[in-house]
Formats: sequence, structure tokens, C-alpha cells
Amino acid sequence: MMRVVWSLAYGRARCALLIACAALLAAVPANASPLPSATPAAEKPTRTIALVLNGDTIATDTPPQVVEGRLLIPLRPIFEALGIPIIRNGRTLTVHVPLGEVVLTIGSDTATLNAKPVSLGARVVEFEGATYVPLRALKVALGANAGYDQRGARVEIVSAFIGRTAAAEEHRADGGTTVNGVATAIDTNSQPPSLTVSQGGDATRTIAVNSDALIFVEDVTVHSQIKATLADVHAGDQISILLASDGRVLEIHAFYSSDNGTISAVSPTAIVLQNGRVVQPARNTDILLNAATARLADLAVGDYVTVRRNPTTGEIRQVIASRAVSATATAQPSNVDAKITAFDATVTRPLHAGESFDVSLQGTPGGRATFDIGDYLTGLDMREETPGTYRGHFIVPDRFNVAQVPLYGHLSVGSAQAPRAEASEILSAATTPPQITEVAPSNGQTVNNPRPSIYANYLTPAQIPINVSSVVLLVNGQNVTASATRTGGFIAFTPGADYPDGEIKVTVKVADAAGNSVSRSWSFVIKTH
Repeated sequence: MMRVVWSLAYGRARCALLIACAALLAAVPANASPLPSATPAAEKPTRTIALVLNGDTIATDTPPQVVEGRLLIPLRPIFEALGIPIIRNGRTLTVHVPLGEVVLTIGSDTATLNAKPVSLGARVVEFEGATYVPLRALKVALGANAGYDQRGARVEIVSAFIGRTAAAEEHRADGGTTVNGVATAIDTNSQPPSLTVSQGGDATRTIAVNSDALIFVEDVTVHSQIKATLADVHAGDQISILLASDGRVLEIHAFYSSDNGTISAVSPTAIVLQNGRVVQPARNTDILLNAATARLADLAVGDYVTVRRNPTTGEIRQVIASRAVSATATAQPSNVDAKITAFDATVTRPLHAGESFDVSLQGTPGGRATFDIGDYLTGLDMREETPGTYRGHFIVPDRFNVAQVPLYGHLSVGSAQAPRAEASEILSAATTPPQITEVAPSNGQTVNNPRPSIYANYLTPAQIPINVSSVVLLVNGQNVTASATRTGGFIAFTPGADYPDGEIKVTVKVADAAGNSVSRSWSFVIKTH
């Protein structure tokens, strides 16, 4: 059963942001003007809105939100409680329910049920990395009854499908089958290649993968989805395979969550990353160091690691570590006929969708060269432009988010394989724009203060930092940024003179270090008498 937990990953990111903001607030001098506190929308309760499904409260760190006067509920926790998997492709989310196939699109107020359009009454949105839908979406998808008790701060949902367990194999309305489970083996050498999936208990199924199958790998932690190859699927990934009615593989979706960073401390049983995260591998965790099998004791401070978890169980399946080794200083056995003397990349800053970079490798001529983007994409082709000079090119696709990822070069000549080389440059890329998560005074609110505190919180789901100099605040069309307090998490402004009674229009603009930008406009009313 596939239950992918985007909301958990982003809930953790949200907590980290709140902690950071608290630290910044504590550092404000005593004589400084106090920073404003959040002012919720008038219809928003002062306490967290609970999700109640058939009388049972759903535990979630992404509670319902009231946005611009409309109640929106997090999609994934509800469907997980019902045992119904969600398949995401770009901005489209597909669920297969007893009523048929439901397709939701982020940004759209219309869904489709069995290919027929159905109005939702409000748009599907992303907020703090989680997908939110209006209550009507539950009626469309499940035939459920749902209501919002504003005074009790509860969303009550009654569904006949509660307790439904998603089968390891589910029949779809189009005659095909969806196979759910955990990847246990990937064989890229067989003809055709195959993928073995554990479906619970001792049940497994091995599926031959035809060459035209679409394969998507998604890191739910950084909201990154890439079109990949079977070699990019790892043991332990959560898997959903869409089979046609004739058994041919249409799509493979592999999901995992990750922690990435440099090791700051190593103990006999755990490693600590520079962000403070403690990673304790289990006995069945695969550990790799520079692509070779290793032990925890082989890792050292300064190694860059990717910790790959199953997003449903949280089980650590792989710790993939790399240690920088100079290509020119690598010792080569005398009988090896493949040698890399240099490997470089044209990466100087974080990139956004559509931008590109090049890699170049110097080494033994007449070979085959490839490069890897960390653990995300491997075996990317390079071409030999002149004898011994190989070049590769990569264009950042949509939904590709990575932070501080190393780049590796490989070269083989016949049966000889040169030791892997690592570029001195590292790659950061973001295609998911920042999110302006909360503003004050809220849209439509009436305040009796002629000098109201105006502020906005923002964050970057892709883990690329905010470009603080890009943050702009406009009040009634006037740029007041120079008089505001700007940080990587919020902007705050208190006017130095009274505003007259009436409508106040506010716009905030934010961009991340990769150049992805977002703006939000709203208005409130001052009424002092």
C-alpha cells in the first residue's frame, strides 16, 4: 500500500522555520520596535482546526486553513486515513476510488470524475508544501459529507470508505491494474529489465519493464520529481506501477524522502549532519562511500551524504556518502587503461527551470564518459568532442529541486573503469517558487489602528534560501521596503505616520536565490471612528 507523506516532510520544514524565526525575534534589541504577531483572518479560529473522520481525529501537522475567506483542507492526510494512494505527475494528482478516477489540478477549481468536469467551488492550492482542497472535493471524490464547525474549530467528515485498505493490486476503470508496494530489487542487466516489488508479508511480484515505460522518481522532502530511468529507482523506495490491460508497464512512480548534508560528527552507531539531524542507520541499511559498499565506521567528518528513507515507514534504506578526491591525485593501477585527469562544471549559482550547465571531463581518449547529479540522476551521457575531452549538458527540468549536490564524472575504456571523479563545483537548483504563507493584517480585516503593523511570512519548500534583497513591500503603491525589517523568513513594517481611514492595499514580492519569484496582494481597512 502506498501512502506518501508529503505533509510530514513539509511539516518538519515548517517547524524548523518557526524555530528560526523565534531565534531572530529573541535577538531584537530591547529598544527596537516590537515585531508584529500573526493576526488570523476574522473567520479563522485562534486554535488549530481539527480534522475528524467518522468520529476519529486525524493526527496531522498540516491542519485545515482558511485562505481568503474559504476553508481548505489538506488532501493527503485524509486519503491516507482512508488507505487511498495519490499519484502525482507535475501539477496533476490522480486518485482511484470506488466512484472511478478523480483528477485534481493545482491552481484549478475544476476536477474530473471519470473524465467529466466537476466544479469544486474553489481552487486546489499548495500551502507550505502540502496540497489543500475545498470541502467539496471530498464530495466529488468520495461522496462524503463534510462540514466546518467554526466555533468548535472542527472539520467533520463522514465517509463510507473509512477503513478501506488499498490493495497491493488495484483494478482501474480503464481496465488496467495499479501495483503498489516497496522496491526490493532492480535488475537493469536482464532483458528486459525488471523491478521486484514487495506487496506485504512474503508476497512479491517481479515486473518486466518495457523500454517505453515512463519512470518518475520523487523526493517528497524537497518536492522534487524527475523523469528518470530504472537505474534511478532504489531498493526501499515506495512504488506505484501502472499496468495497461495487456500487462505492459505504462508508468512507474518511485517515492522516497531524504536528508542531505555534510557530516559534522560520527559515532559508532550514528552520524550527525551539519543541520543537526542525527541519522542512525539500521542493520539492513545499505551504506555506500564513493559508490563502493562501506560501513558506518568508514564515514568521516566532511563527507557529503544523502540519507534515503521510505516515505511511509521512515525506514532508512540507504546512506550514500561521497568524499572529494582530486582527479589528478587519484592513484591509478598501472594496468588500468582508463584515467580521468580533470572534471569540472559550469555551475556558479543556484539555477531555475530552463537554465542549464555543462560538464567537461579530461581523460583517456576513445572511452565512454557519463556524469551523475549526486544520487538523483546517474549515468547522464557525455560526448567526446576531441580526443580525451568529453562534454555533457543538462537543462534543469520542472519540479527538479536539489540543494548543495555534488557532481561526479565516470570514464570507461573497454572493460577498464577509471576511479570516479568529483567536480569542485556543487549544484543547487529550484523550480518550486517561494511561498508567502501568512500576512497581517489579513485580507479584508478591519483594524482601528492608524499605524498598523504590516508583515508577511515566507519560506522556500525547495530548501534554496530566500534572496533577502529581492523582498519588496508596497503599501498603497508606495515602496516602503527601505523602512521595513527584512529577513530570510519575514518582512515587517510599521508606518511612521498615521494612515487615513479607508482601504489599505499591500503587495509583497519575494524571490529565492535561483530567481524563482512570487507575489501576493491583499487589502485591509482602517476604521478609527
